[in-house]
Amino acid sequence: MTEEKSGRFDILSSSESGLSYVREKRGGLMRVLTESELQDFNDPPPCPQCAEQFGCEHINCAGEPLLSENEVESDVPAEWMAFAKENGVSRGDLARLSVIERGDEGYRITPGVNADMRAMEIVILLNDAR
Repeated sequence: MTEEKSGRFDILSSSESGLSYVREKRGGLMRVLTESELQDFNDPPPCPQCAEQFGCEHINCAGEPLLSENEVESDVPAEWMAFAKENGVSRGDLARLSVIERGDEGYRITPGVNADMRAMEIVILLNDAR
């Protein structure tokens, strides 16, 4: 048996027919995946530290590294400090926060601004915390 490595799985063995026998690093679940299925787990690429794919304590769902506590203290505007400490923010999130406004019904993206998925997630998090 080969003991290859991937971000999310330990690849136990691969067959000539293109099947890979893998074990998840978190949880230990074993399964058989085709090459295509195995590649699907790398879109977006997993966190290099913990192999989580859609946001963790190291990166957000946009794949951006989160600021350290010292960076949060020095770089985050006071109005967003509580949010940043609770949820973590990246440098890209600081730009996203600048286009979020608070209205009568809660937080929202400033009208006319083209927002990405992470900006929309921040709005949801802000409104859930209200």
